[in-house]
Amino acid sequence: MTWPALFAAALPILFTGTDTAGYQKATAPGVRYRMNMAMATSSPWVDSNLWRYQRNHQASYLCDTKGKSVVVAMAEAHSTGVKLALQIAPEQQADFDKMTAFLQQIPGGPSKPWVNFTVSDDGSFQAGEVMNLLSRRSIPYSVATKGDYALTAKMTNAYEAMQDIREKLGDDKRVLRLFGSELTLAVAAREGNRVRLHLINYGQRPVEYLRLRVHGVFREANIKAYLYGGIAPKFKDLETGKDYTEFTLESLGPYGVLDLTQ
Repeated sequence: MTWPALFAAALPILFTGTDTAGYQKATAPGVRYRMNMAMATSSPWVDSNLWRYQRNHQASYLCDTKGKSVVVAMAEAHSTGVKLALQIAPEQQADFDKMTAFLQQIPGGPSKPWVNFTVSDDGSFQAGEVMNLLSRRSIPYSVATKGDYALTAKMTNAYEAMQDIREKLGDDKRVLRLFGSELTLAVAAREGNRVRLHLINYGQRPVEYLRLRVHGVFREANIKAYLYGGIAPKFKDLETGKDYTEFTLESLGPYGVLDLTQ
């Protein structure tokens, strides 16, 4: 099924100049293991820009991806519709060209964020950390002047603030839940009976058996996925209930664009 183009997202470009004054800095995306109490924690830390792009969607960003994944950086920008310029090493040119070609062949689809709630942001570091944790758990939110939750500098413990928001929301009410991977984050958009999910895998290997639970009953699902040479994602174990659809993707590479229709 081919959907009409609803918007023209700007493709990431290469930064070839020297003047960076017009850009905000983005973090090179990836995964690292943080040290906790003199030992490595078993939980990986995902360096993601999704919260940053949602916080200020209108800005232009610059990301130095030398030694990091160009593909994931481009996926982040495409999923949120921001303008991104990349600094890359010569050996990354092939990945940039291949990902650009992939993004160009994705049909237009829903772009309006599909979220559970809005947050108001005072611009503080602490508020940004809460948004970062929400994004890392694929809990969809939007940023507005007045929101359901006020994120402020008074939130000295970002993790507790995120947990409080999650408990008040309740997992059963979430528009989207992911199971089976701590390294895969999602961005959701919806317009009418159509939903688009952007699935970004920050790990270096494909995710196997990623389980998704989406609010609503959907009759059609299609996915376009960027592959590193692995197998194309296949749907299995579809289950529907009164107000949800649940299924498994057998394999997911660095980026997948999943379209659902009710």
